Amino acid sequence: MSADDVRVERISLGEMIYVPEHDQLYQQDGTPVYLRAQSSKVLQHLTQRLGLLVTRDELITHVWRGLAVTDDSLTQCISDLRRALEDKERKVLRTLPKRGFVLNGEVVPVGEASIETSVPVLQAHEFGDHLGQEVIASVQNWEKVQSPELRNQAVIVSSGTDRMSVKQIRFANIARAAAACSQWARQHGAIIALTVPGEPFDSLLFAAGSGEVLASVEVRELAHQHPALSFEDLGHFNEHASYRAFRLTPDGLDQAFEPALGGQALLPAVAVLPLQNIQGSEPDILGTVFADLVSGTLSAAEEINVISRLSTAAFSRGKPNMDDVGRFLKAEFVLSGFFIRRDDKMQLNLEFAEVSSRRMLWSYRLEVSISDLLGEFEPAHEIVARIRRAILINEIRRASIKPLGDLQNYSLMLAAVGLMHRLSPHEFTKARKLLDTLADRAPNHPVPLAWTARWHLLRVVQGWSDDPAKDAQAALGCTGRALDADPENVLALACEGHVLTNLTHRFDEAEDRYDRALENNPSDPNARALRGMLLAFQDRGEEGVRDTELALRLSPLDPHRFFYLAMAAGAWFTPGDFEKAEHYARASLRLNRTHLSTLRMLAAAQQMSGKHQAARDTAAELMRLQPGLRVTSWLKSSPSADFRTGRLFAQALREAGVPD
Repeated sequence: MSADDVRVERISLGEMIYVPEHDQLYQQDGTPVYLRAQSSKVLQHLTQRLGLLVTRDELITHVWRGLAVTDDSLTQCISDLRRALEDKERKVLRTLPKRGFVLNGEVVPVGEASIETSVPVLQAHEFGDHLGQEVIASVQNWEKVQSPELRNQAVIVSSGTDRMSVKQIRFANIARAAAACSQWARQHGAIIALTVPGEPFDSLLFAAGSGEVLASVEVRELAHQHPALSFEDLGHFNEHASYRAFRLTPDGLDQAFEPALGGQALLPAVAVLPLQNIQGSEPDILGTVFADLVSGTLSAAEEINVISRLSTAAFSRGKPNMDDVGRFLKAEFVLSGFFIRRDDKMQLNLEFAEVSSRRMLWSYRLEVSISDLLGEFEPAHEIVARIRRAILINEIRRASIKPLGDLQNYSLMLAAVGLMHRLSPHEFTKARKLLDTLADRAPNHPVPLAWTARWHLLRVVQGWSDDPAKDAQAALGCTGRALDADPENVLALACEGHVLTNLTHRFDEAEDRYDRALENNPSDPNARALRGMLLAFQDRGEEGVRDTELALRLSPLDPHRFFYLAMAAGAWFTPGDFEKAEHYARASLRLNRTHLSTLRMLAAAQQMSGKHQAARDTAAELMRLQPGLRVTSWLKSSPSADFRTGRLFAQALREAGVPD
């Protein structure tokens, strides 16, 4: 491909070229220049204000979006950019003291770039517009369809046979061929056969009727990459069964079928699209491998549906169109992006967006080795955590600004889950209102029933229940109904185990629920952490630590990570590692300052490790938040009361200053 073939805007920045479409900097010979994620965002924003003053505050607001950062973070990014641009004299990226920065560059008109070898680009500016899959249209009654616009889409490469008047047109791909041929057939009654180069077309033409477009098996296979194209299978159409034909149908005809889900979907659907290789026009298997790994990891999330990888494979070529993603994949959210290869390294450039609003929820750039991608791909867990967190925050935001009646079911559920774990009385009460609204819409679905059970449990644990026994029965009623609907539901099993542990102290039954949940999904951090805490309650500390540590590994960016940290702190307390218990408890409190069980754990761990004044300070804060707390009442309700761990914990609370 020559430079003239590249139809994307470029910006010349000194000796470098920036391609906005890819958010990528290149050397003049087309070699990618790698930047850290935040430095790339700074460059992207500066190129949008080319030649204009951009203040420090504007850059910090745009790039870090509400996070508390110092000027040093921006200064580091500016230094990174100057190194990447080889701008030692600061002529490309100028600093105006106490004012901001000016990026000097020039927009290069299309076709006039001075780059020596073509910058790798995606050729698809519309869905399915790509090279390498030529299709031949053999048209009978050619004289009826000749038109001026034809010359802009195809070239006549041969003509005629002895038996019929036929013209053959070569198209760059099936999408263009189908668009033109369906119009000719509909308007002029032409008879058309679509084949790949070298295939016989006579039998298809003999089988077609006036106004029909028939395609061979090979062409139909190409159409799998284009979900907007619909074909009807006509089966084998000659006596020797050597040919199979497919009729091109009106756009989207086979998409009219809708599964009977009984109203709104309860869970949002996420589509993970194969990453594009922008260094070539053909799909790269590594992009598909990435999508498979992330989809598989994401499938473990109970609150999300994941579109199958064979469905998303239809979007393996070209830049995704949000309308197509929503229409054909029925996805509410999409992860897409591209990658650049360099030796054994891959730079991944990811975007996660809401389909309906086209709102980007986050972008992320990271570098991985190809060997890691093909082996134990640890970044998949972090990417999935970012996806889950973004969806949760998005739905909480939506629930705060829209009337309940206007919300989707999954918005109600995810917002309720997020609000109940913020553990403020006001938001906790609002979470129950959302769950009740959802229960009216989906009364027997196991997921909202399981979360309602969790709501009752948290109400007791936080000390907000007027009747703990009543809440315990209500929680078990919800989990029972949930498991009647789906006996293998991981969330319901984990919630029932939680209730059996904390409210009824039926430990054997609780452990059975956790074991069943983890048999169905070994990667569920909720069930893993809860089982670890149950084991710790029973003085089985080493087993508990293994479970809680794995739960932390599986939830690196989980919005409820404070909960997993609190469980890990409790697990480390049992074998006597009080320093580590304190470390985890402090980390949990940094994420949720008012989590009472974490404050109790911190006070006990500090007391046991000899930090008596710190323990008294923590106990004073605990009593301020829970003035009615008494050690004897805590022992009555604690699952660990009959074990060494519980007795040791209670004594530590007394010594720290919690009234007996």
